[in-house]
Amino acid sequence: MKTKKMFCAERVQRLMMSMFLLLILALLAKGYSVAGLVLLAFMSIMLFIHFIFDFCPSTVVLTKIFGSCYCECKDEE
Repeated sequence: MKTKKMFCAERVQRLMMSMFLLLILALLAKGYSVAGLVLLAFMSIMLFIHFIFDFCPSTVVLTKIFGSCYCECKDEE
């Protein structure tokens, strides 16, 4: 049975997205609505690009650092 890696690109990317959303929520709660809305618009645009083109720059960079969660390596079989 294969065990999942604790830190791999897709999991780290999801962690970063959740922390980014918490930062936006904190900014909006503190009254920094313009900064929160700008960050929310940026994240929405990046998610839309990921949806349309199936390309996420953060996943590409994180894959080079941590490796992919979905490795198709022959030595792991």
